[in-house]
Amino acid sequence: MRTGSSRVAWDGAMLARGLDARGRRLRADPRCFVGERVAGAWAHVCALADEDAALPFDDPLVQQARRDALAWWIPMLGPSLVCMTTLAVDSVHYGGAITVARDPSRFRDDPFARVFPGTVVRTDLFADVPPPAGPVIERMAGVAWPGGAFATTR
Repeated sequence: MRTGSSRVAWDGAMLARGLDARGRRLRADPRCFVGERVAGAWAHVCALADEDAALPFDDPLVQQARRDALAWWIPMLGPSLVCMTTLAVDSVHYGGAITVARDPSRFRDDPFARVFPGTVVRTDLFADVPPPAGPVIERMAGVAWPGGAFATTR
């Protein structure tokens, strides 16, 4: 079932959610916010607060970071990795990515930091998301990776 996207706000130093949240609003994988939140998690936010900081999802730099992220997060599977999501500006533009873990030690290797620099913050916003069964790397109508899905028609 496709549930759309959830918005997260980033001001360059803090992540927030809700109508009164300050900062740049971006769409994240909605599964990252469903279920019991992981208290005191670490988020590596590879995004800028600048509204103009966006690249097409099809830009080779973004595509390579997404490919590299698939290999990078495999060793984090298990209790450390909470979730990972790209951030969509709209249906075409990438605004960054967030990796959330219980231990921030692997963030220095984050492939998304090659696109936009990373900032590590503590957060209670995110819930555990089971890893996808395969490399779901495409998006549909602005739903952020890896939660995008193509509807089937018959």
